[in-house]
Amino acid sequence: MYLYCFARSKRAREIGNRLLEKSEGEWISDSENFVAGIREQSDRADGAVVLILPAEAAVKILTDRLYPEGINYPIIILSPDGSYGGVLKSAGYNTYEILNKVCAITGAKAISSADDRADFAPDLRKTIEEYDMAVSDPDLLEEICAKINSGLSVNIYSDIPIHMSEPVLDTLSYSPFVFRNTQKSQMDSAFVSSCSADDYSVFITCSTLPEVENKGKCLLLIPRIVVVGIEVAGRADPEYSLETVISTLKNHQIDPVAVSTIAVSTVARENPAVDAIASGLNCIVTSFDGRLIKAVHVPLNATYSGEKTGADMCTAAACLASDNGRILARRVGDRNSIILTAMAKKGNIILTE
Repeated sequence: MYLYCFARSKRAREIGNRLLEKSEGEWISDSENFVAGIREQSDRADGAVVLILPAEAAVKILTDRLYPEGINYPIIILSPDGSYGGVLKSAGYNTYEILNKVCAITGAKAISSADDRADFAPDLRKTIEEYDMAVSDPDLLEEICAKINSGLSVNIYSDIPIHMSEPVLDTLSYSPFVFRNTQKSQMDSAFVSSCSADDYSVFITCSTLPEVENKGKCLLLIPRIVVVGIEVAGRADPEYSLETVISTLKNHQIDPVAVSTIAVSTVARENPAVDAIASGLNCIVTSFDGRLIKAVHVPLNATYSGEKTGADMCTAAACLASDNGRILARRVGDRNSIILTAMAKKGNIILTE
């Protein structure tokens, strides 16, 4: 291992010299210059920064100098008398292995262990349960949760706004990448690349993604937050209606698995096609009185044309059921059978609580 040691007092430097006698490394003479110069060096997998300082001093220099600069090495604290050692910042797969080696050389007692990570690591399974997410690979999910508990940081990709209750802690486990609505091609590229990468990654989306034969260590989570408002034109055939809805959603890059609710008027609720669609998509049906639907102020069409459109009952029903969420597709489908508006429910994905 290669250690970058920093100390001020004579007894602390004696501890550092013992470390450097038994391992490769060097002294940090000035933390500011170290931070500036470290970026020009290639990171070693077995490298670490060792702060041989009292805890309050080590935390201060970590917070004000090392951490904001994005040092990619784990940072280990050793007390100046060599009595204890612990992890201040974990990085890489072998942080605790390096700590144990440092303690073995100095005789210090390790006050940090890999098991400590589970006490503050977020549980991805709670988020999945909260949003009734479809999981592409349950075994991979369990593997990722175990890795997070052991200290691994996992990349999270999403085109849905996500929220973390305590970002300082949660970003130790999650590295979030959020795409805008206009960045579909970038998200598709990230998905294809992640499927062939060695690192674990998680994609949270209601959008369709490219077909990949082997997803590798890439986990796909589909939150069921899409509401589909439906208008039934005439006597629509139930089986054809379901096919129309599924194909229409896919044509607009919406994964049918993400649909949680079908929203219709009370009159349309009696149509057998509505039950066929709900059954095929494994979702619930909610209906609204016609007067309530007509009272909804639906969003304006994105057009400069003065031409007036007809009744927009499917959009109004979707607005009611999604709490005026974000429109994904408006008045699309087969005008002789099924017309639909798809909306994402209002709000962010609460990734951690």
